[in-house]
Amino acid sequence: MPRTYRRKTSWGSTPLEEIERAASEVKGGKSIRSVAKERQIDRSTLRRYIKKRDTQEVKSVGYSGTASAKRVFSEEVEKELAEHIKKLAEQFHGISPKKCRELALELAGRNNIVLP
Repeated sequence: MPRTYRRKTSWGSTPLEEIERAASEVKGGKSIRSVAKERQIDRSTLRRYIKKRDTQEVKSVGYSGTASAKRVFSEEVEKELAEHIKKLAEQFHGISPKKCRELALELAGRNNIVLP
């Protein structure tokens, strides 16, 4: 019998639009605690979102700092690299993960991108 995963918490399930509306209410003068209670959003999530929105553009709700901190390529370059790897995979019956990493390293070297 297959296992079925059942989520035990509601973390990260609040839509971005709902948090955006709550953040605009807070900016309008209401307290974070009262807005969070009205809209049934965790207040620390709301506070984290407001703080993140002030410094940069927010694309999703939740923790994404670790992934963006170690990001090497921009989204456009990464998309271009993915397309190139797909073309090579079609031509040569697949590419090993090691070869993909070598291609990424070569691309970073040619474009003078600093690696972490």
